Amino acid sequence: MKEFPENRVPLTRIYEMSLASVQTNAMVAGVELTIFDQLSIPIQAGELAKTCGFDPRITAEYLNVLTACGLVIKKNGFYQNSQGAEQYLVTGSPTYYGDLILLEYERMAMSPKEIAERVRNGPAFQKEKENMNSEEFWIRYARSMANWERSGTAQKIADTIASLSEFSSMRKMLDLGGGPGLMSITVLARHPSMKGVVFDQPAVVNVTEEFIEEYELSERLTTMGGDYLKDSIGSGYDLILASCTLNFARDCMDKIVKKIYDALNPGGVFVSLHDGMHEEGTKPAIHVLNMMPSALSGYNCSLSKGFIANSILNAGFQSVWSQTINLDVGPFDMDIARKTPEETKT
Repeated sequence: MKEFPENRVPLTRIYEMSLASVQTNAMVAGVELTIFDQLSIPIQAGELAKTCGFDPRITAEYLNVLTACGLVIKKNGFYQNSQGAEQYLVTGSPTYYGDLILLEYERMAMSPKEIAERVRNGPAFQKEKENMNSEEFWIRYARSMANWERSGTAQKIADTIASLSEFSSMRKMLDLGGGPGLMSITVLARHPSMKGVVFDQPAVVNVTEEFIEEYELSERLTTMGGDYLKDSIGSGYDLILASCTLNFARDCMDKIVKKIYDALNPGGVFVSLHDGMHEEGTKPAIHVLNMMPSALSGYNCSLSKGFIANSILNAGFQSVWSQTINLDVGPFDMDIARKTPEETKT
């Protein structure tokens, strides 16, 4: 008689992973339906269905699913948003994350058959190329990133920069690949007089200017449109911040970091925030998963821990200090480099 295996590993992890897509799809559907807008106050399923024109029976079943996902709280037959859903999934919230969820869902939408096809036959890079060459994609991405940045990330980065000994004497900063500009906006909010420039693609900086106006910083923060891989980024900066953008420079990192070095004033500071992969490219797991569509399309632009730090030293910076900073979307490496106070003689 065949025996059952001994020392069996519990099935729990595999089973939970098999259900993960159910939670994701339920949440994305809720964003599509803007159903969380109706759940800021307790409401019964029938009333919500009547208000929105939904099927009453299926609405109740669906709300139970959202409750099981931890997105909704149910008590005495009434449903209401969880604290997280209220903060990030209600469209009127300044930290609304729904647009980015929809954008990322489209980007990550690879079926098991498509993944298997890539593994068997190699990359199909067309979709990634279309995204990177599409102004519409980057405009949408910049708008959706803004709420993520101002939901805590920009504040955390700005606090770190504000703690630098040089911060009070800084006069001008560059936010390289700055997208909506919330990083530099938050940094300037901690400094009474420093001015700044946000550099990004021409189509994107039009979005940046909207946020600059929203935060009433037009007199201190300007924009520059271009491609930092080949165009001038200006000069005379006391601070250059590159947040989650130098992945695009992976194949020419020494050249780009030298450009950053040359753009800084003597004694200036360069701050880089990036993914910092380790364990032979398998961790942090959250970044490996996020980059899967690009990686399986043949465009893995992840950066290994220490990669940018090496380019910093090659460029001639006086020193570099590296640390891991934990953000809401996982751990990131932060490199802080200082240019020598006096120009090196050649």
